[in-house]
Amino acid sequence: MVSPILKFPWCMSMSAGSDASSIYLCVSIDCECDKGPGWKTRKPLSFAGITAGITERLHPLFRRYKAKPTYLLSPEVMRDPASVAALAAIEMECELGTHLHGEFVGPDAFEPEVTAAFQCNYDQTTEREKLRELTALFHAAFYRNPRSFRAGRFGIGRHSLGILADLGYSVDSSVTPFKDWTKAGAPQASFRRAPTQPYWPVLEKPEEVSPTPGSLLEVPVTIRPAALSWLPVIGGQIEPRWLRPTKGSIEALVSVAKDEIAASAENGRPVVLNCMFHNVEIMPGLSPYADRAEAAEAILARLGGLLAFAEHEGIRTIGLGDIPALLT
Repeated sequence: MVSPILKFPWCMSMSAGSDASSIYLCVSIDCECDKGPGWKTRKPLSFAGITAGITERLHPLFRRYKAKPTYLLSPEVMRDPASVAALAAIEMECELGTHLHGEFVGPDAFEPEVTAAFQCNYDQTTEREKLRELTALFHAAFYRNPRSFRAGRFGIGRHSLGILADLGYSVDSSVTPFKDWTKAGAPQASFRRAPTQPYWPVLEKPEEVSPTPGSLLEVPVTIRPAALSWLPVIGGQIEPRWLRPTKGSIEALVSVAKDEIAASAENGRPVVLNCMFHNVEIMPGLSPYADRAEAAEAILARLGGLLAFAEHEGIRTIGLGDIPALLT
């Protein structure tokens, strides 16, 4: 396993006035069955990304940095006894939440070749039943209710947050600022104008801030605009910069974190960074992002670089479900 005890020129330090004691990092990981090229599901279902990827590669890295990750579990993971046992063994050192790929739960459950569904495209009754079954799977596996959730492919819609609130969730993390998933097939999942910091959303309009606190907090994935996003026409086509170790460099990842801190540190509230990726990315051959061992190691090293930055700057890494208490 990569052990990135790194030395960086942290002289590219955070802006003056940024108080690290009020800055927090979440690392929220979508945990699914093993995939492959084109995100094709391996048949029969396998879970090396959990039983080896998390237990032998990811979690030891978090433990090294005394960081608390959030593992968001897709339905098929919670039906696999070995995966449940592996996660139960570390649950005191992490947060466990849920992640909906709707194909894997009823009504009309099946094992898809590719998890392509957006939950916002289900009718309200079907979406509610799928989220209810997902939540019941979590309770059956871990004997308690989950607090945090992320939609597969970030595809929440106008009914999603209300259903999650009814089921007792306290945090959603499906909003991706500066992104619009309409052309991908999710017309309700447009988040171009969403805040980049946690907010109490209008339940029927996840992109909008409610004037009053509610029972469900939105913790967006940390995304910053691209350098040329201001350009007319073509600016909107340029991919924004994600706090995600999948690609790029450690320096680029840290730059996204620092830009978000600088943009948000003056609002008088705690600043939250929310890094996301998939558990299968750090295992060779289990995702489109790492076909070889070197690519998987590079993703893990970039994550280590972000954790090293947080440790150096005194930024605590906490669970998604810990965020509401910071804002009340």
